[in-house]
Amino acid sequence: MPNQNNYVPIRILITVIIILFFLLFAIHPFKWFLISQQMYLTPGSRLYNQWLQPTIPIPMQFYFFNLTNPSEFQSGGKPILQQLGPYTYHEKRLKVNVKHNLQNGTLEYNEIKQYYFDRNASIGNENDTITSVNLGFIGIASKLSSMPWIIDALIEIIEKHNNYSLFQTRTVRELLWGYKDDFLTLLSNYSISVPMTEIGILINKNNTPGDTILINNGVKNQNMLGKIIYFNGMQILPYWKTLTANMINGSDGTLFHPFLRKHEKLYAFAKEICRSVEFVFHSETEINNLPAYKYILSKDTFKSAKTCEANKGFCINWPNCFNDGVLDMSTCQPDTPVVISQAHFFNADKSYQTAVDGIYPSDEFNTQFYIEPNTGVILNVQSKFQVNIILKKNKSIRQLSKIPDILLLPLVYFNESANLNNSTIIELISIVVKGSMILEQVMICSIIITLLILCSILLKPFIYMHRIYDFRSRKEERQHLLSEHEKE
Repeated sequence: MPNQNNYVPIRILITVIIILFFLLFAIHPFKWFLISQQMYLTPGSRLYNQWLQPTIPIPMQFYFFNLTNPSEFQSGGKPILQQLGPYTYHEKRLKVNVKHNLQNGTLEYNEIKQYYFDRNASIGNENDTITSVNLGFIGIASKLSSMPWIIDALIEIIEKHNNYSLFQTRTVRELLWGYKDDFLTLLSNYSISVPMTEIGILINKNNTPGDTILINNGVKNQNMLGKIIYFNGMQILPYWKTLTANMINGSDGTLFHPFLRKHEKLYAFAKEICRSVEFVFHSETEINNLPAYKYILSKDTFKSAKTCEANKGFCINWPNCFNDGVLDMSTCQPDTPVVISQAHFFNADKSYQTAVDGIYPSDEFNTQFYIEPNTGVILNVQSKFQVNIILKKNKSIRQLSKIPDILLLPLVYFNESANLNNSTIIELISIVVKGSMILEQVMICSIIITLLILCSILLKPFIYMHRIYDFRSRKEERQHLLSEHEKE
């Protein structure tokens, strides 16, 4: 009769395996619980504190395109551009007028952006000069292009008497933060309606309260974390031609929901260009020794409405749409003859890339970010967009009479980047994510070792019986041989 004591180790090992399996399956809910407790936009959570007053450095780099042959270009030659930069500013973001509605699970705020010039990270200083097209001249020429010829004649007279040129040389500071345009001021004195008399790429954008945004705080549904519900009181934008184009999708691009699924598409509302954009999964990698998903801007984002039905709403003057790679900003920024593209016309139509010299599109100019999939925290981001001036031939205005029928002339591209190096956040993510990964590996190894021990115990009687059987077989064989030998 088998000894009951022989089964005690087996019972213990089976119990250990069951416990280990239970703990293994409990790791993921435990990890989910740890992350969930911090990934809410409610006072006291680590995410909220970082969102309210970000400590992550955000350098904003500007690369200007200096026009080196203005006279030749005005006479019909091909424009030759020289990239100058970076001119680097540190961007500081502050959330103000924050209002919580815990019952509805929403959060309302305004954001202030402050910019500080960093001479050490720049190629020069803010007084460096850039030669480019005269934004005021082009703006008013575009605005009056459909008016009677007498207006064009008036522009021509004023232009001659005031030595006002199609081209201008301005400092970096002026181009970015604004300058008073004498021509526009003069036109306003002649009772000609002009949208503004001061011009700047980021005029009134430094240290001024921004738009009013209402977002989801993620408490009731973490998949909705950061999603924009209202933008300046609007759920639907008024700028584009279709409902789909005017939809506000996703967050503001600074945070996403935790527990991302691979190949999941992500959306962000880019308020600077008045539309939502789509990011697609590219690859898996590591950043700061943490697992990361790389996302890139979808190639369809700036596809022409002529070839992409989904983008038909972004064509302002159908069927006279721009080719691939640019976004018409005339409704987003009224009276501004500008289109937006990726830097160096990356992923844009070849005709835009070859119309000027000094443009070198490559993958390095793609907008992309790396995100830790368990927490949804962005580890690294590079957002690169380019401002291009729309130039059109106008035979009634002498300085526009010999240029191409239409040309997109790059003015500047900016690279807004951020790299998560905050030790507190990295430590938090490491503890939760890497800690659970290590614990999971330890559990799996423990289960394997325990199974091996259990197998060795269970197989021991069979091995013993096999040895006895083998011994008896050999003994019987020897006896048989001896008996055969004796008979002989």
